[in-house]
Amino acid sequence: MRQLTIKILLLGLGSTLCAPVLAQFSNAPDTWWLCPADRVLPVRPQYTEPLEAGSTEIRSDTTRIVKDSITEFAGNVEIIRDSRSIAGDVVTYDDMNSQFDVHGHATIWDAGLTWQGEHALFNMESDIGRLSDGNFWLNSGRGRGYAERVEADRRNNVSLLEGVDYTTCTAENPDWRFSANKIRLDHDAGRGSARHALLKVRNVPVFYFPYINFPLDNKRKSGFLIPTIGSSNESGFDIRTPYYFNIAPNQDATFTPRWLGDRGVMLGGQYRYLTENHEGELGIELLPSDDRRGDKSRSLISFQHQSLFDGRRGTVRANIQNVSDAQYFEDFGRSLSVTSQRFLDRSINVRYHRPGQYIVYGIAQSYQQVDDSSRSGSGPYKRLPQIQIQSLIPARHLTLNPQLNAQTTYFDRSGSVSGSRVSIIPSVIYPFIKPYAVIIPKLSVRHTEYFLHNEGALNSRESVSVPIASIDSKLFAERTLNLFGTSMLQTLEPRAYYLYIPKDGQDDLPVFDTGEFTVSFQNLFRENRFTGRDRVGDANQLTLAATTRLLSLHSGLEVLRASFGQIYYFENREINLPGRLTAKDGVSDFVGELATNLGNGWSARAVIQYDPNDSTTERASYDINYRPSGTGVVANASYRRRRNVSRDVEQTDLSFRLPITNSLNLLGRWNYSLERNRTLELVGGVELDSCCWGARLVGRRFIRNTVGEFDTGIFLQIEFKGLAGYGRGTDSFLRKSIPGYESYF
Repeated sequence: MRQLTIKILLLGLGSTLCAPVLAQFSNAPDTWWLCPADRVLPVRPQYTEPLEAGSTEIRSDTTRIVKDSITEFAGNVEIIRDSRSIAGDVVTYDDMNSQFDVHGHATIWDAGLTWQGEHALFNMESDIGRLSDGNFWLNSGRGRGYAERVEADRRNNVSLLEGVDYTTCTAENPDWRFSANKIRLDHDAGRGSARHALLKVRNVPVFYFPYINFPLDNKRKSGFLIPTIGSSNESGFDIRTPYYFNIAPNQDATFTPRWLGDRGVMLGGQYRYLTENHEGELGIELLPSDDRRGDKSRSLISFQHQSLFDGRRGTVRANIQNVSDAQYFEDFGRSLSVTSQRFLDRSINVRYHRPGQYIVYGIAQSYQQVDDSSRSGSGPYKRLPQIQIQSLIPARHLTLNPQLNAQTTYFDRSGSVSGSRVSIIPSVIYPFIKPYAVIIPKLSVRHTEYFLHNEGALNSRESVSVPIASIDSKLFAERTLNLFGTSMLQTLEPRAYYLYIPKDGQDDLPVFDTGEFTVSFQNLFRENRFTGRDRVGDANQLTLAATTRLLSLHSGLEVLRASFGQIYYFENREINLPGRLTAKDGVSDFVGELATNLGNGWSARAVIQYDPNDSTTERASYDINYRPSGTGVVANASYRRRRNVSRDVEQTDLSFRLPITNSLNLLGRWNYSLERNRTLELVGGVELDSCCWGARLVGRRFIRNTVGEFDTGIFLQIEFKGLAGYGRGTDSFLRKSIPGYESYF
């Protein structure tokens, strides 16, 4: 017989040892990440004082020896042995069999379950406990329920339940539950399995499972994820049934067969990996025979990878994509931003950074054309490769600071001039840096050299060197004031930027990667008005601008920011891209920006670009957002207008997530083109969500291609939280459609 070390406390009304310690019920701390702790859990008894491992402490009102080796404890009995505790009205201990027999409000706490009923047995020799007709709660998970019989094997940390009702809901009448003949709970693996289970929603049977496997916690495990059901007028009925493979702690994969009613069966897969310095994702979609495209095979493959090296100073990123045909995104894309893609990026990027010294960039990049309307030779150039190095010497007050920015690139495009370009930009600054002012005079030279083939009318070798002089000055002033009863700090930050670049003819140079920057407040202070390095714009100009801010002295929040500025030209700008005329305006467009945070979730932003030469507004945008913290409310309204040579663009965009009740939300987005008098995208839906289940029904109509054809889809997602894993639903495109939207399931 095993030696049993027991410490017994007799706790009666006349006891002078200590006050009575009773097993009672109270609200337990909430450790669930889904449902709140609105249930009442028994409080687990603890040791009165630290004891050696394997020791047992027993507390009761009375105790008596029934016969040899049998002892009876009665009245508020509590038994504590290591991490397991037992409570009941009457407990009989059989020393010969090392077994506790508990009657009346029997409760057992162990590592996996807390369970409670009228009768329980616990054998200390086998470390197995049994309970008849009682309730149970998962200690580290979300489940609870009722079982006709519970058996807990502590050594293997496994619980077996028979005649079970299981749910993750907290209400007395749960929204869903499933009943099973047998359930096995593996607490170490964090998984449960059931046989002959019947799913009930509000006590209505809806589905029978011969076998089901479900999570007990947030550990990953192989199994089916929740299916996603939808319908569209382009592909018909659409259902996806993902199966998740938990390959290793740092690797997983998902296999997703997808049935498209009007097209056939598409096979999809995703593989992900993660190590200390590497992570990546491989995705494949294959439709072997598309019924709507003459049984044509359709496919998409994508690969993203990132690696860190040399103590995370260096980064390598790869983005490789290939699609079977130009109409793939048009047929299977989920938004206008996807379906309107013209070129598919394929690139490998390398970045190496030495703080305070230099940074090196490298890229090899090509594209796949996925737009039949684009003529050959009109797309972006391939960069095979491009290497750039830039010095990062910190600027110091009244100290001469040399800098260097150098780049070499090989450009290639079928049917076009191709070749190498070498660009070197040495510069020097002599900054004046004080808390109230920063003045940075700068001198630099842009030298560019070309080595061309397929040059046509151009020379095989060309070069240009252009000097640049500039001075950038900023002042900082501030004051405190009281506004609407709130102490504020107001800043005034005027800025003047003078730039001089002499004209140097560049019409005999190719155009590989160069365009012209759009007008914005930040672009008023650019050294070169052209992107890329094929043109250096001539300049004799002065930018005058100012920014003012209101900061709350109580919270530090930026309540208001207003910025405005304009460029004054002293000479015409004659350097230009092919087909463009000399710019003769004396001033640039006036740019103004206003942003405010009104508090209580309200924020707004306005941007205006006004052309004083034509007395017209070139661009205007107005945004207002309402996102009060902790309410789930999201509301966005915006207006955009931009002048174009062919047709002005004028759009409105409204989106919202509006809680109607604690569990019901309305969702919507309306993107409308005022100049075309047509809806670009319309989204509407309802979202039902509680702590243990969620459902989402969303309808969407959007432009699917550049010629304006529409696609209409309906998507349904249902999830019983803690029973099924997360499926691929509508939440990803809702986050894009409704800024600020977050999914709760």
